[in-house]
Amino acid sequence: MQWTGLESKRFEKYKTWKNKHKPGICGTYVAAVMLHDFLSETYDIQIAEEKILRGVKQVVDDWMPYRGTYFWDLQYGLNYMLKGVEGWRAAQHLVPEIKVKEILSGPNPRPLAVGTSKILGSRYKNHWVLVYAYAYDSKGKLHFKCYDNHGRHEAVITATEAIACVWIEKN
Repeated sequence: MQWTGLESKRFEKYKTWKNKHKPGICGTYVAAVMLHDFLSETYDIQIAEEKILRGVKQVVDDWMPYRGTYFWDLQYGLNYMLKGVEGWRAAQHLVPEIKVKEILSGPNPRPLAVGTSKILGSRYKNHWVLVYAYAYDSKGKLHFKCYDNHGRHEAVITATEAIACVWIEKN
């Protein structure tokens, strides 16, 4: 497949960022990696894994009384973390097939947090991954390449198992 978007080498350093919590905090890991990548690529700021995970967890997974992470949790948490970064915000969309292609084929591609769903047939079940490239197979089926927070930085999912996405953009 011919991939469009960002190079997987950029996300190789995150394969050691593994979600080992029970229950899992995949939303926190994906938001932390997205924020770390954004700060590193945009401002050359490096924050230690433990420190960024601790901060993001407080505003993504710990701020509401329910279990699980929804797209609004990621958007809220990222916007909270971006308060001191002038001109940037987190945005969301319910149809990843549209936004992933638009953002990753644009002039300034950025990774997107994409939710997977058990009801849509995802082997990950209800999970968050960080998508950084997309491609169509020989049958015209859309695939996303992603960091999965289980130790893989080149995981591939089909777009049909995804619902909702969150990304960082200029205001």
